[in-house]
Amino acid sequence: MIETRLLRNALMLAKHQNFARAAKELHISQPTLTRSIQLLEKTVGDLLFDRTSRTILPTKTGEIVLKHASIIIASARAMQEEVSLHQGLSTGSLFIGAGPYAGTELLAHATSQFSRHYPGIKIEIRIGDWRKLPGRWTQEGFDFLVMETSKLNESPDFEITRLNHHQGFFFCRQNHPLLKKDNLAISELQPFPLIGPALPTRLKNLFSGLSVSDGDASALPIIVPTYTCNDLGTIKTIVRESDAIGLGTFGILEQELESGLFKTLPFYMPALKTDHHIVLRKGLSLSPSAKAFIEFLIIRDNELSILEADLIKSLGPAITG
Repeated sequence: MIETRLLRNALMLAKHQNFARAAKELHISQPTLTRSIQLLEKTVGDLLFDRTSRTILPTKTGEIVLKHASIIIASARAMQEEVSLHQGLSTGSLFIGAGPYAGTELLAHATSQFSRHYPGIKIEIRIGDWRKLPGRWTQEGFDFLVMETSKLNESPDFEITRLNHHQGFFFCRQNHPLLKKDNLAISELQPFPLIGPALPTRLKNLFSGLSVSDGDASALPIIVPTYTCNDLGTIKTIVRESDAIGLGTFGILEQELESGLFKTLPFYMPALKTDHHIVLRKGLSLSPSAKAFIEFLIIRDNELSILEADLIKSLGPAITG
């Protein structure tokens, strides 16, 4: 099924015949618009626009898609307005808890899309330490959580809807000393501090499994998380202004990687992946607004898996320990 957002972006590009002007009116970056058009073309299975140095015009396939897109968008808007009134989505509120990575790569985008469809719904998002969020549910009254679920898999109090795993990688500032090295090895990260949020046991074990022999001494860890921080803004500032190495995913660093502010290091650990899921309290019925929001969340989750594929291919060799 083609998401209406992709069709809306294509209609705006056809209107302006220019990526920069269309992106500006859509309030998104030009690279984001470019990727959405590429995703739509991949879904349709054909080129939708002919790109020239002066203008952008729809192909024959593009004309067909645009004709139906305008009908679909108008119909979807009318349907949403009518359904919103029926379901009580014209007003109301949502309270969502999330860990730092899930909040940035999933919730931020889903919230922007949800707000366009249901501007009358008030949303409060509480970003915090994923280890403490379930325990705060009674006091806080979350509608649902989006978080790492390592400690909840066996809990009888929660229902877990599994999301996709997203590949993690190491990133640093541009002009970092490591980027000047040829054939960089993961052991060369040792002198530099590693910063990230609180890690689940599965990832702590992953890092402890990487070790090197130091002469006659016993094996030493190659990399050990040095700084723990649950605020991504702070993490990004530290990495940008120092030689610290960060742990990231495509979803939290898309813009910084596009601009060249941050660079990925040329290797990755296949097991270094997110394990974010939607967490519900058993016996707690979801409101119509919560159900609608979760639909946007799942759409974003699936889109990320497609958008990050090219980055994963460019990361270099896999490190398995």
